[in-house]
Order: sequence, then C-alpha cells, then structure tokens
Amino acid sequence: MILLTGASGLIGSQIVQLLTQKQENFCVLVRSTSQTENLKILNPNLKIKYGDILDLGSLDDAFIGVTEVIHCAAIVSFGDVSAIQLQKINVEGTSNVVNMALKHQIKRFCMLSSIAAIGRDAKNTTTNETTKWTESKLNSIYAKTKYEAELEVWRGIEEGLAAVMVCPSVVLGPGNWNNSSTKIFKNIYQGMRFYPSGTINIVDVRDVANAVYLTLKSNIVAERYIINGHKVLYKDFFSAIAKRFDKKPPTIEIKKNMALVGYYILRLFIPWILKKKFINKETIIISSSDFNYDNSKFIKQFEYSYTPWQDSVAWVCSNIDKKN
Repeated sequence: MILLTGASGLIGSQIVQLLTQKQENFCVLVRSTSQTENLKILNPNLKIKYGDILDLGSLDDAFIGVTEVIHCAAIVSFGDVSAIQLQKINVEGTSNVVNMALKHQIKRFCMLSSIAAIGRDAKNTTTNETTKWTESKLNSIYAKTKYEAELEVWRGIEEGLAAVMVCPSVVLGPGNWNNSSTKIFKNIYQGMRFYPSGTINIVDVRDVANAVYLTLKSNIVAERYIINGHKVLYKDFFSAIAKRFDKKPPTIEIKKNMALVGYYILRLFIPWILKKKFINKETIIISSSDFNYDNSKFIKQFEYSYTPWQDSVAWVCSNIDKKN
C-alpha cells in the first residue's frame, strides 16, 4: 500500500486523482483539522489516516501496512510564513518521515522537492541535477529548508532507503488562488498592470504527478530529477493568463532596481499590500532574473513529453478556485 503525505495540497490532490485512476491501493495521511471533502470527491473510497508528520506516535501508526511512500507534505512559502515554521515542517517533518520509512523497511520512497532546493546562483548559466548548492542572496528561506529536507532523504539513502526525489519548478494547477504560486492568477484577474523583466520556469501539476508516479514505480534509487516543462517570459505568461480571463494584459515592464525601490517604499508606508500581492524582496530579485534548468534527464530516462504551457494556462484559468 502507498502512503501519501500532503494530500490536501495542489500537487497532493492531483496525485490522489492519478493513483485513483491507476487503481492503486493507497491511503493518505492528513491532520485531523484538514479539509478532506475535495479528496473524497476524487475518491469516495479514499483511505484516510489521521496524523501529523511532527507527531511521531501518529506517524508510526500511519506506516502500518505501508510498502511505498510519497512524501509531499511541506509548506511552500516565499515570505508570509516564519522561518521556524518552514524549518519544522519542511526539514524536521521530512526527517521524521524518512526515519519511519527506515523503521518500517519501506520498499520505495519518493520525495517531492523543488528546483529551489538545487539553489540559485547568478554565475550558473544552466542548472542540472548535479549542480551543487551554494549560499546566495537568490536562495529564499523556503529554498534552504527544501535543500535541508533533501539532505535528510540522502541520509536515508545512505542507510538503505530506496528513494528518489523530484524537483518541480513553479507548478501550475487549478487550486485555491490564495495559495502559493496560484496567487499569480489572482493578481492578473484583479487587473495587475505590471510584469517583471525576467523569465519564469513552469510545469503543469499533472506532469508533476506523473513524474512522482513514474519514479516511484521505477527501480531507480538515489537520484533527483528536475521537473520543468518550460521557460517563459513573464510578459508572455501574464498576457496568456489575462487573455484567458478576458482581462487587459499587464503592459508596464518593471526592472529589478525600479521594483526594489517600490518595494522599500511600500514596506515603509503600506506593508499589507506586499503580502496581499505576493511580493517580497526575494520574489522581486528572482522574477527579474533568467534561470535555465536542464530538464533533459527526466525526459530521456522516461521518454516523457511535457504539457504545452499554453494548455496548462487555459486549464487553470477555466478551473481555478476563486473562493475568497
């Protein structure tokens, strides 16, 4: 039986749908306070185990009868969550899951990581799975915790865990538009007039779910995979979203220095705007940059073709959750 953590998230819920379609025997680990109605719509017979990755007792119970693990539980944040919370969930939580997987002699383990865990360095023209982490102002606190979470998985591998890691770029999917990267769609819908000068690396959530499943079911161990569908100019990306929403596209390009000046002014006088619009110093620097991620390893090994990004945008805009 497969155990899935983080099932209520954007990627986790897509994995629930995929595992259901594949008729896999699986269960999900969710906290007692989590909303599970949408998951039960995807799978009315869903097996639910209540617990917490920070609660070793409940986690131990959840592993009973489990042979494979997909670990998706994490906080995805770029400034609106404390460093302590990120460290607890992303690093300590992963450590706990890895330890339980070793204790229960799990046969296969797949961790959902992030390209942020590979690290960003302005000197690197192209990043691949062998790129070494380097400390940089381009690395967010979130990125550092995902890197440290990967170290926990590597530790597990050294102790005999048959594990792989998938590292998606910015994930596109029709989740709640108040959460993580999906806020981009909300900002465009509400008439945002500006666009950053850089590029964005994006991937369809369905491709991420497929990558998790393919790597879990393979015999591959001790590997990580960049899961990145496309690199797109922010101008083109935002314009495509606006067109699908029948809104005017952003027309004002914001260079990095100009954006940073505006950021400091807003932080001084009306800081609530920054949180509402999903803006901080890190996102400004990153969105003004041009990062290249080599996705050839996964494509070649699994003979995989990614969903065209325009199709992903159309799908998300037609199905996104606009509540609140």
